[in-house]
Amino acid sequence: MTATPTAPVGIPPAVTEETAPFWEAAAAGRLLVERCVRCEAESFPPYGMCRACRGRDVEHVEITGPGHVYSFTVNYQRWMPGLEVPYALVLVEFAGHPGVRVFGRLRGCPPQEARIGMAVEVGFEPGPGGYAVPSFIAVAAESAVPAEGAAGAERAA
Repeated sequence: MTATPTAPVGIPPAVTEETAPFWEAAAAGRLLVERCVRCEAESFPPYGMCRACRGRDVEHVEITGPGHVYSFTVNYQRWMPGLEVPYALVLVEFAGHPGVRVFGRLRGCPPQEARIGMAVEVGFEPGPGGYAVPSFIAVAAESAVPAEGAAGAERAA
């Protein structure tokens, strides 16, 4: 079996006023997180409200890679028809964006090669309803440079 789904699987997202900028940017291959104008806390997924101070004045900030795997799981269970297994799901954090972690499928290596601290680049793939969803592409080990301040890089050491 292959680790690459042949068609998007799942339920399309409910696009709201708060999440629309994220989905529009995702369609263009850009990953956005929210930053509070008042306290500068960043968060993901988009919510339209600061999770730290509850302020409603948020702006969108683009995150670029590389990121580092904070946690992962390799799934062997076919949870939905059309889902090909095995596949790895990773939780990725980015230097310069404390507290922000983004979840997505790992691509570019066999699922069994997923490791905490591994470097990944931001990518997108077709998701349910035609929406682009975040995924992450493994960076070759020889070109991976740990991001300063990335907890996954510290945990892997």
